[in-house]
Formats: sequence, structure tokens, C-alpha cells
Amino acid sequence: MPIINAKVYNDGSFPIAIPPNLNPPPKRKGKAKEYLAKISLPISEDENTPPSKEEKEIAKYAKSRAEKGGNEKIVTVDLKEIFNDLYDKYADKKKAEKKREIINGLRAYIQDERELKAFVESQLERKLRNYIVKMTRLYRKVYNNDFNYFCTFTYDDKKHTEESFMKSLKNCLKHLSNRKGWKYIGVFERSPEKKRLHFHGIFHIPENAMIGELFEKKDYSLKNHKMQKTIQNTHFNEKFGRCDFEEITHVEVLKSSIKYILKYIKKSGEKLLISKNTKTYKVYDILDDDILCPYGQEGRKVLLFQDHACFVEGEYIGQYKNPETKNQLPTCN
Repeated sequence: MPIINAKVYNDGSFPIAIPPNLNPPPKRKGKAKEYLAKISLPISEDENTPPSKEEKEIAKYAKSRAEKGGNEKIVTVDLKEIFNDLYDKYADKKKAEKKREIINGLRAYIQDERELKAFVESQLERKLRNYIVKMTRLYRKVYNNDFNYFCTFTYDDKKHTEESFMKSLKNCLKHLSNRKGWKYIGVFERSPEKKRLHFHGIFHIPENAMIGELFEKKDYSLKNHKMQKTIQNTHFNEKFGRCDFEEITHVEVLKSSIKYILKYIKKSGEKLLISKNTKTYKVYDILDDDILCPYGQEGRKVLLFQDHACFVEGEYIGQYKNPETKNQLPTCN
């Protein structure tokens, strides 16, 4: 039987189809689980006494107004928020050291040692699951779109503050996506030594959609950490400070670019910046003869031949291996 409206992605080796699920699992209802703790703080006899450093720190994570109880006030704090801040604070540390520092930072909020370690372990697992989901999402989008440039944007202090750089670059890329069809996946990150903010991303820039002029310059590469000839852009250099364009000419350059972005995401948990038109799947009909074998958990997916035929509403579009065919196929997330 042919598969109608299959969602197809590529894992870098083979196209993989997900047949429509006639009985989708019910959506989860309710809010995410909260992790709360109650902290007792002494009440000062003098109302004019400014809050202590400890009280200011606890107030940041308070979920409700303090309750009075005798000579103390009880504050309910969000342990998950505290964990997230500690995780970001020690992002550059090695795994064991990071875990140790997080446990020490949470000790003031969770007195029971076993409960404390179990909570930290569960939150580290949550972070890992989130990273795996991000990684899966990234790879599917990458191989579903023809990315042709790896770009690095940095800012000049004379042109921008850190905040204005982020806001201006996001708006600029959004407009280029809407008006000229640019696609991108990237992340803001900080340099290891100076902690200076910059943006790395892979881009699909359609033919004749480049703005400004590309020019060659002998300069220092932020990606490879050595002197080399770089390709820069007049428009972005003028607008922000500096922008390096590296053309993605073969799959190995693409893979190294993805690896570079993923390395920072895993370390920091930073959110990916993805254009809305960068879709995860192609959607079309597949003939039974083009199915190579079942694939994945319980064989719910199917592996396809590289040269399989693509149909949309009964019309033959072409072979999957043809880039022109891919450009004509409907997409979705």
C-alpha cells in the first residue's frame, strides 16, 4: 500500500518516512511539575532595616508573598529556577565539578542530602533530554534544507551594545527570512576568554538574495582560531561590525558547522534561533515499491531509497535525489 501524506526527513544518510498516525496519543494536560521549598527567615525588629544579601537572593525565586509565623517569615521558592541559574553559572565547568557546585548552591534550600542529590540528578537528566530533543530537531531541519553558508556575526562597540546587537540582528534576520527567503539556524554564544557575545549560524541564502557585497580579506578566523583568508560582507560589516561568510561546498563542511553549534548548546543550554520557514519535514505520497525496510521503534517509520518517486495529490513531482524536486514539495514541522 502506498503511504499518503508521509512526513519525510533525512538523517544524513537515508530519507526516512513517518506514516500518518491514525490514532495519535492524547496530549498531556496540566502544568509542568513544580519543585517548591519553604525557607524560614528571621523577622527584623526594626522595619527600616534593609534586607540582607540572603533575603535578596531568596526574594528572586519567591513564588508568593512571605507568610508570617511567629518570629519568622516563610518564603516559598522555585527550586527549578534556582537550579537553572546555577546550571548557567557553572556552564563552563566540567561535568563532575558542575554537579558539585550546583549541589553546594542548592544546599541552603534542601537540607536532606539524599533528597538534594536526587533532585539535582533529575534536573541534570532533564537538561540532557532537552539537549537530545534539540539535537534531533536540529539535524532533521539541517538535512531538510539546502544550507549554503556558515556565518559568524560580531559587533563593534562603536555601533552597538550587547543588547542592541542581539535585538538588531534578530530583526534583520527575520526581515531577510520574510522578504528574501533566507533560512537560518544559529545560536548566540560568548567567546571562551573575553566572554564577548557573537552569533554563529548556518544559512540558506537563495540565488540573487544576497544583500551587500562579499569580499575577501586576510583576517583571524573565530571558528578555526588562526589567520586565514575570510569572506566578509559590506552590509553586515557596516551595520554590526564584522561578519564572516564561509560557503558550505560539501557535506563535511555542513557537519563540522552543525557540530560547532551543538558543542555550545550542550555546554550552555542556550536556545536555538531558527527562522520560521526552516521546516523539519517534506510532506508527500510514497509508493510501496520505494520502501526499503521498516525502521525505528516498533518499525513505525520506513527507510526509503534515495531515488524514490515523490507524489503530491496524485501528481508525480520527480525523484527525491533531485534538488529541484525537493524545492517543489510541501513542508511542515
